[in-house]
Amino acid sequence: MLPLSQLLPPALLAFALTACVPAQHATGAASETAVPLATGCVSGYTRPDFAALERDLAAARAKWKAANVRDYSYDFAQIAAPVLLPTTRVTVRGGTVQGVTLAAGQAGQPSAQARATVEDRFASITQALAAQKDRPCPAVQAEYDPRDGHPTRFYSGSREANIADGWGEWKITNFTRP
Repeated sequence: MLPLSQLLPPALLAFALTACVPAQHATGAASETAVPLATGCVSGYTRPDFAALERDLAAARAKWKAANVRDYSYDFAQIAAPVLLPTTRVTVRGGTVQGVTLAAGQAGQPSAQARATVEDRFASITQALAAQKDRPCPAVQAEYDPRDGHPTRFYSGSREANIADGWGEWKITNFTRP
């Protein structure tokens, strides 16, 4: 399998790796600002409600901080369109990543983003939201665990007309505490 850097041009690789969203935030509510087709967005495009996405992120971070979880493991799956990366198991102890291994039945190289704590995931979401805000037809979605706030899914891309790839998504599943 070729490294992701050989499969995607540098600009697309950077966008896809920060990616991780159609026009709704985690609660499913869309903003009321429809963007006219003349801007180059797909027909029916609705701009994400960035204020709601940022509120959801802040609330999730507060839950995570209050839960004070320092030891955990999770499965990390990522698509950096058009590439599906292998699912990995990430182990964190004392707030530091201790290991990243391929999940059972997976082959290839782990994503460059696999080696990350929940705090790193929050930082990644923050950066992607800031980058997407100024794009002409951004698409962003984020979901968080209702109990402790850890991110469970993040999608980022573009709803510009005539763009079929260049989006990214990651999911965290099988979150466990020892």
